[in-house]
Amino acid sequence: MDSKLIKKLTKKIGAHLCGIANIDCFHDAPLGFSPLDLFPQTKSVIAFAIKTPKTTLKLANRITYTVIENILLEQTNQIALQLMYFFEENGYDAMIVPSEPYEYWDAKTKTGKGMVSLKHLAYKAGLGVFGKNHLLYNPNFGNLIRLGAVLTNAILDPDPIIKDSYCSPTCNLCIDNCPAGAISEKGVIQKKCREHSTRKTLKGDVVYDCNVCRKVCVNASGVKKSMAMSGNIL
Repeated sequence: MDSKLIKKLTKKIGAHLCGIANIDCFHDAPLGFSPLDLFPQTKSVIAFAIKTPKTTLKLANRITYTVIENILLEQTNQIALQLMYFFEENGYDAMIVPSEPYEYWDAKTKTGKGMVSLKHLAYKAGLGVFGKNHLLYNPNFGNLIRLGAVLTNAILDPDPIIKDSYCSPTCNLCIDNCPAGAISEKGVIQKKCREHSTRKTLKGDVVYDCNVCRKVCVNASGVKKSMAMSGNIL
């Protein structure tokens, strides 16, 4: 199948980014969390992203931030569903990679893991690299992206993995400014992050109450733009 056609279709139905990875590059996936564990017939991974409006980082009201995040999540699911229909109509199988609910959950540490890591799928598909806050960064949109993915048994041409590191060795803004002290070079302590970053309204609705690690980053809305402004060179 034509990879260019898949990318064109994915963007036509709402994605701002689309990349493709071959299943062979997931040989190092953790046991039980490989694309093959979710869909054993996987030959290719289509990872895509929708950009988050930059204004969301300027809002003090976290309810609006939460609503936007929920809308973007539903949009990624809808894009994945349309891709599944397309592959099936053309004689292939395909499967969405869900963001939630989690199959793995450790109640003591509040550590959750998706069936397959969308961030790692997107990384292997060339959509971005990991920052010190362990979010995925795209060169054009920074960390303001919502990820989705589809697995298929169609064979597609893969995209190259981005090898650059976008974080300055001397910058620790996300680590130093995390209100919960949850971020380090080694990873994110999910218990600390979850207990600080989510709350419930009096009615019982869940609100995403913190986005500091996204907001303080100099690459928040685009690596190329921030590097150009600061005079740094990739």
